[in-house]
Amino acid sequence: MIRSNRYRRILLLSLAVALCLSFVTMARANINFFVNVMRNLQHYRVSGELVSMDLEGKGTGNLTFNLTLPSRRTNTDEVIMYGYLSTGYAIKRTGLKVRTINVSAIIPSAGDQMICTTTNADLLARVISEEIDPHRFLGEIEWIK
Repeated sequence: MIRSNRYRRILLLSLAVALCLSFVTMARANINFFVNVMRNLQHYRVSGELVSMDLEGKGTGNLTFNLTLPSRRTNTDEVIMYGYLSTGYAIKRTGLKVRTINVSAIIPSAGDQMICTTTNADLLARVISEEIDPHRFLGEIEWIK
């Protein structure tokens, strides 16, 4: 009986350690993903002043990524495209399983008007792999005004 309690404690301790390590690994993957998105945005020279990123969802295959970027009245489409490209390359580099991507642009000069878009990761992967043209991609995403 003493042996069975000992093995039970060892098993419970092992499970607790494994659970803690899985949380740390997931948090580290998220930070790596966010850093990749920020680096890509800097590459495209998108201002990082008002950048807002959020990763929602349960599990690793049902995640939704939300990205909000500042824009001017004249470059909203461009900023949204850069947001999607930055996210797509970050998904490709980190291997994070994101299902839905939402990119929004805030236009401060228009009273903080917000333009929202959404798409699935499969369509974005086709743009990253250059199967479809970025201009065609902008026509296929869902625009929510």
